[in-house]
Amino acid sequence: MRKVRAGAYRLPAVMFMLVIALLTASVCRASEVNYAYPKASSKKGLYVCPGMEEDAAELGIKHATINLSVGDFMPSSSYRNNTHCVPFEYEGETYWFAKNALEQYDSELGRLAQNNVLVTAILLLPHRSDDLKYLIYPAARSKNANYYQWNMTDPNAARALRAIVTFFQRRYAGPSGPRIVGWIVGNEVNNSGVWNWAGNIGIDTYVDLYAAQVAEVYSAARSVYANARIYMCLDHYWSSGNGSYWYAGKDILTRFAPRMAARGLGNGTWCIAYHPYNISQYEPNILSTSAAVTNKASTRIITMKNIKVLTKYVKKHYSKNCRIILSEQGYSSVTSGRDTSAEQAKNVALAYYIAQQNSMIDAFILHRQVDHTGEGERYGLYTSWGGENAAYQKLSWSSYKYADTTRNTKYTKNAAKEAKKITGKKVKKIFTVKKGKFKPAADLAWSLNYTNNFYPYGALKDFRYENGGYYLVHDYSRNPNVPWGMIRDGRINCKNYKKLGFGIRVSASLSGGATVYLRLWSGTKKYYDASCQIPCGVQNYLYVNLKKWNSRKKITRTEILIRPSGAGWTEGSSAQIFSFGIRK
Repeated sequence: MRKVRAGAYRLPAVMFMLVIALLTASVCRASEVNYAYPKASSKKGLYVCPGMEEDAAELGIKHATINLSVGDFMPSSSYRNNTHCVPFEYEGETYWFAKNALEQYDSELGRLAQNNVLVTAILLLPHRSDDLKYLIYPAARSKNANYYQWNMTDPNAARALRAIVTFFQRRYAGPSGPRIVGWIVGNEVNNSGVWNWAGNIGIDTYVDLYAAQVAEVYSAARSVYANARIYMCLDHYWSSGNGSYWYAGKDILTRFAPRMAARGLGNGTWCIAYHPYNISQYEPNILSTSAAVTNKASTRIITMKNIKVLTKYVKKHYSKNCRIILSEQGYSSVTSGRDTSAEQAKNVALAYYIAQQNSMIDAFILHRQVDHTGEGERYGLYTSWGGENAAYQKLSWSSYKYADTTRNTKYTKNAAKEAKKITGKKVKKIFTVKKGKFKPAADLAWSLNYTNNFYPYGALKDFRYENGGYYLVHDYSRNPNVPWGMIRDGRINCKNYKKLGFGIRVSASLSGGATVYLRLWSGTKKYYDASCQIPCGVQNYLYVNLKKWNSRKKITRTEILIRPSGAGWTEGSSAQIFSFGIRK
């Protein structure tokens, strides 16, 4: 990769950004892919822990974010070769992308695509002290920060930005399979001092740089996918900041919009990714009172309690086509050493319900799936064994799972009542769930057998069909909470044959038992849900009676999944599933 040599001629910063503006406004590239921006069945989203995508699917997640950090996929010069990297030719330059990072992204995005999850990439620039430091704006290179402002005064850095976005958008652009449908440029850019450091420069110069970066991402992404959405990113400080180089989000926004318009990107072409955390990020209660959180446009902070302040302001000043995603917010299960897991369970559902009722909000992406021991807050739906390694489900896991279904928990019930008071609307129950119950079967003499055409799913390293059944081997390298099993897509009519069952033998879990789940879908919004614990090492014959499930005549998808009961799995755990069928 080439960079500008010392002493080489550069356009002055202001002139270069003017050139970028003119090019963005005048150059129109034909997009490579033109399918409509996909519509999700729910606004429910999650920052998914890598490797736990199937658990996210069980939660009903339809939106996710993925961090694309330059530090992860662009290695130092000694690794830029065909052994370690994939080369990419762009505008006469060669850029190198680390194979190990791409394999990880392929895996994550592939698993999310299996469940039609819409993925928005977050483009991040961490510190570089090698020959890639030219990507960082010069005034910012001497300070340690989490992430940095892209160097939009250097044509080489601007080209590298375009190359990165083009490469990933092209790799993940198809209407099916792994795909990225949107881009968040940087993180909480109004908090420049921590999350998008640009150095000791004035706010107008700072916004000039950021707008130039967003415009470049827009141009590159849409040259590949015509309907990719591009987001600028703000935290919850709205009308005032919180210290040095921590600006009010509203102030950044009002400066950003005309700069984008000058580049030919007026209202409705760019979008907003907002982070409406509570004032205290350790306090889970959304409804707590504070003079800093009001329903006026002058409110200092915007949380989920007063999120309408943001959406009304954006709709009025930037049009309803300026779409909003709530791309990061969480509620801690521990506050000052006190267990607040019940409060977390209620507020996770409440926040989702408030977002659900707001027509300007397209997605509510909860932070996070698993506690991270590097954070003081405990935002996860799982506790952690260390790092981001999921241990046990919290109350909030079930609360979030059933938030948009007809099946309630006491936390979703309370949250629905509070949400109606705030929004004036009854919450939507998108998915109709019929809770079922397994019973032991005397035999497996089914009238109609549907054992064929299942395919593997989840944490498996081996799956094969033999002797009239399926043999599955658990992937011990995956987190033990990740479900594993098999799925069948194909219609089954249980109008007259109301009993459905199968045989299963699991060997072996640490606790000596396993939990088996059966999920029968009728279309995309109705499903039958049953589970039970079984002992390991013995054959179990199970069935459910679908007599009271009105959708039994049109079963379109069958899922048989396995989780541990209590403890995890031993290495080499396996299962045999056989004789799946129906009878009267």
